[in-house]
Amino acid sequence: MPVDYRAPNINARSLGQHLRKIRELLELSYLDAASHLGRNADWLARVETGFGQVTPAEIAEILDAYGVPRKIRDVLVDLASRPDGPPWLARHVGRLKALVRDIYTIESESSLVHTFGIARMPELVRCEAYARLVYGYHLPRLDVDQELDLLRSRQQHRPGGRPRTLDVILDGYMLERHNGPADIIRAQFTHLLDLSEDGRSTVRVIPTSKGVHAGLHGSFDVFEFPDVTDRISIVYTALGIDASPVDLWDTWKKLEEVALTPEDSRTLLETHRRALR
Repeated sequence: MPVDYRAPNINARSLGQHLRKIRELLELSYLDAASHLGRNADWLARVETGFGQVTPAEIAEILDAYGVPRKIRDVLVDLASRPDGPPWLARHVGRLKALVRDIYTIESESSLVHTFGIARMPELVRCEAYARLVYGYHLPRLDVDQELDLLRSRQQHRPGGRPRTLDVILDGYMLERHNGPADIIRAQFTHLLDLSEDGRSTVRVIPTSKGVHAGLHGSFDVFEFPDVTDRISIVYTALGIDASPVDLWDTWKKLEEVALTPEDSRTLLETHRRALR
């Protein structure tokens, strides 16, 4: 079966997982189920992994063939009917690579984002002043206001209509060896402190005294989703954002082992903010 590089939309992944569970409960192999549906096994495997193109009508056809109760059928058909990506992404699609668009769609559906930053603050926790600073030095040149519009939309998005939870870990060298005007860095530290008080987000820092740690290869995110067991990992490189070929959850857990507690991290952030006055 050919391998797709682009990550499937999380709705497609969730839908595929439900279809697989139903097929397995019915004790049907891929070949048996495909034959029952009048399809080939390769098509069914792609649908169950989220990579296959499938319409709501085709989902209804599959579920009817499986004899699924109408209530469950309607829920899954609705899932298949959802548009790709949030409405605010549409005005940026024309300038984004397909992979980046898919990643932002996946991010928009994640209710819990674990984000690790090294060298630069993670995108989802940047304040406007800090983001303007970073975008202003980007090569090739960017339309700063356009990038800020996209970033604000990503930050303010509410997956499923509910506030997103952010779990943040920062490499401590960013606090000690920051680059940029003191007022901008102070504003960024204040933003992090405000996040740590919002009742949902957690901000932790890996102190420089820990030395070498598992996150030195670069910044990354791990996305979690409601009712989906799979996690999706995203990496940030010199070439931009990309899908990780491996699950970075084990790396995240190693970073948690060396990070300060949220309370101690807050104290450290406050100390560095005061030093900028």
